[in-house]
Amino acid sequence: MIEAEGLTKSFGATRALDRVSFTIAQGEVIGLLGPNGSGKTTLLRILTGFFPPDEGRATVAGISLDDDPFEVRRRVGYLPERAPLYPEVTVEQFLDFAARVKVAESRLRPQRVAAVIEECGLTTVAGRLIGNLSKGFRQRVGIAQALVGRPQVLVLDEPTAGLDPAQVLELRDLIRRLGERTTVLLSSHILADVASVCGRVLMLHHGRLVLSERIDRLRREVRSSAELVLRTRAEPTAVEGVVAALPRLRVVELERDEDGALVVHLARTDAFAAQRASGLSAVDESLAAELARACVGAGLPVIELGPRNRSLEDLFIELLDGKDR
Repeated sequence: MIEAEGLTKSFGATRALDRVSFTIAQGEVIGLLGPNGSGKTTLLRILTGFFPPDEGRATVAGISLDDDPFEVRRRVGYLPERAPLYPEVTVEQFLDFAARVKVAESRLRPQRVAAVIEECGLTTVAGRLIGNLSKGFRQRVGIAQALVGRPQVLVLDEPTAGLDPAQVLELRDLIRRLGERTTVLLSSHILADVASVCGRVLMLHHGRLVLSERIDRLRREVRSSAELVLRTRAEPTAVEGVVAALPRLRVVELERDEDGALVVHLARTDAFAAQRASGLSAVDESLAAELARACVGAGLPVIELGPRNRSLEDLFIELLDGKDR
């Protein structure tokens, strides 16, 4: 559905995109992640035909952007970060205007407008001025205008920016439902948005594609890299001696807590980590119990002992930090 090969774009001395290549299949819901300034919006504007790349090529919905960028725009629904809405008209009037632009057959326009009003949950505000709507409803209007032409690809740039928590949840639910019938490319710097609705993630950093992976595989990686954290009053050398006798554990880091307690971060060895499939398994509990017995046997006071799972946020921050080195 979308194929990008070597996309490169510079603005003066700043290279916004640097040889970005990827493929998105029909029906996928893809998250485009990256910190501010990573090149996300530049990539979306190229894929939606707003300006060409300096180098590289892209095909969207079977049409090459080099050959016919206007046909690409017809097949793509686009919600930019700042949706171009008109506050002085009603929701229905604005969507009727969008339909006249995007739907060639005039007889189909009323039913298309009615369909997106219902689909986007705008029925109760269809007659209200856009300028009087909440930010959440304005975002829904923006998505509705992107859908009125029945696009094959839906591109959303930071759709939850500025929304309150309840509005964010509502919009995520809407995007999930839209993903059941169309290909979606969702750009965000908020990992929770992407993780909750997308099946795969693309990550940009300094204009380069640094990751293309399925969310479920990333979740498994996070779970498989969990730590055990021990808080004790013992000295570091004593703890290291106890851990050295346990072949399934190794000390990752030692630090002092505010109250003076020693905090020990322990990771499983590769052989043990391979046994972990998901969640806190019985094997994890037996390992924690084994460590507790060893500490008690050595006379080390245990204040606290338990697992600390890395989050997806931890994983992505580590990835970005690694790319900066």
